[in-house]
Amino acid sequence: MMKYSVITRLTFSVVLFALLAARHGDSAKIIGVFPTASKSHVLGLQVLLKELANRGHEVTMVSAFPLKRPPANYRDVYLPIEGAFTTIMSEFMQGGDRNMMKLLPKILNVSLEASNTSINTEAFRALVREEQFDLAIVGYFMNSFVLGIGQLFNCPTILYFSAAGSGLTNVVGNPLEVAAVPHLLMGPRNPMTFLQRVGNTLITGIEKLMIQYIRYKTLPYYESNFPAEKGFRSFDATLQNVSLVLLNTYFTQTVPRPYLPNMVEVGGLQINAKPEALPTDLQQFLDGAGNDGAIFISFGSNLRSSTLRQDKLEAILGMIRKSKQRVIWTWDQDEMPNRPANVFIGKWLPQDSILAHPNLRLFITHGGLGSITEAMYHGIPIVGIPMFGDQDNNVAQVVKEGWGVKVSFDTLTEAALTEAVQQVLQKRKYREQIQQLATLFKDRPMAALETAVFWVEYVIRHHGAPHLHYQGADLNVFQLALLDVYAFLAVILFIVYKLIRFPVRKLIKAIRGSGGTDQRGTQSAKQLKKKKN
Repeated sequence: MMKYSVITRLTFSVVLFALLAARHGDSAKIIGVFPTASKSHVLGLQVLLKELANRGHEVTMVSAFPLKRPPANYRDVYLPIEGAFTTIMSEFMQGGDRNMMKLLPKILNVSLEASNTSINTEAFRALVREEQFDLAIVGYFMNSFVLGIGQLFNCPTILYFSAAGSGLTNVVGNPLEVAAVPHLLMGPRNPMTFLQRVGNTLITGIEKLMIQYIRYKTLPYYESNFPAEKGFRSFDATLQNVSLVLLNTYFTQTVPRPYLPNMVEVGGLQINAKPEALPTDLQQFLDGAGNDGAIFISFGSNLRSSTLRQDKLEAILGMIRKSKQRVIWTWDQDEMPNRPANVFIGKWLPQDSILAHPNLRLFITHGGLGSITEAMYHGIPIVGIPMFGDQDNNVAQVVKEGWGVKVSFDTLTEAALTEAVQQVLQKRKYREQIQQLATLFKDRPMAALETAVFWVEYVIRHHGAPHLHYQGADLNVFQLALLDVYAFLAVILFIVYKLIRFPVRKLIKAIRGSGGTDQRGTQSAKQLKKKKN
């Protein structure tokens, strides 16, 4: 009997293992590389890699932000670049110039240098020398040259971008559809008026010029790290060889648009369907908020609240002191000068879990896409104070959709912020509107994480899935616009016209010549007859 029981358990274990293997595919060695100094950009990729590790894959994550409690099969390789954007972000918090066209060269240079430093650290080079991987997932932030990493390990490459798709991430040749799809800087406008389509065309044209500038600055970094004389593909060929692009956005946040099968939206990837438990002190603070509820303030992982210009800091603190709500603030120092009694601070707070708490009433945010997405998912209205980049458009869209209010950093005062906060807290329309949008965002055939895992394992199963490659990605701008085809057809029509025109003219001339002779002959006969008479 004992022997039968042991055999039964062993059989059950084997069957269970086989079922799991069939579901998740064979275990693979996966390397994730995200050489950016922005922690919020890395979060989605970390969540994906943790889930892949939990499913039996062997995962290595190369970034500046190691996990505190990594799961089994998950290994961190640290990159010392977390302070790369500190100076730029401090200038934003002091009210410095936020014109992105002017700041683009500076941000681009910092990103390229940080990425170049990352892939030349001894820790990363050791991986190149000593290990092989089945797949590379590369995080993108103005550093497309690192997509060459797949060649170092002779494996397929997936690009992960923590925002919506644009020309900057369109390495697989996805149609832009300028006539119908508004550019990221236009904000979601559906449908566009004629003048908006004119503006969309101009913005897209400027972006194409900007992409060429970025390519010009990026190319030396690629060629120095992946030289052609050592057998590496060209920069353009490397971009075209990307197997899959994962975008941390979802169409209900923007407007419907066409996507190729290897351009996959996984918006909300970093959001837990079942929020993780809050630290005990934070849980108690939120639980005790009562009917008035709580407000959460965070300017993301890049912008440090302690560097806020003094008058702006005082304006926010003044608003807090007048509020009945408890306030949680992501604060990057151990202490906050003149901290109000109703404020809880923390250097790195679990934003997703805080937004999920039933006592939270409002989110004061800089308007980063990750923060906007998490607020939407959990149905929390916002007061947005945009700082740079896409944040102004993100907040403008929230205002347009009716679930938040914008306060400009330049005009931020205690009175203006207090009015905005009270408006959102007291009017039910803001919460009711975001609850409806949250329902749309969550209603999908598979959760974001399940979708991402499926497509990653799909690329692994099919050895890079070359059958997903869109042939339009290999065409130049003239070919995509069919200008070469139209030119060819025009030449053919011209030749046909010439071939037909020559004999037709001969025929017409012959007919006219014959008619002219008869007429002249008749006229001569008449004249002769007249003379005889």
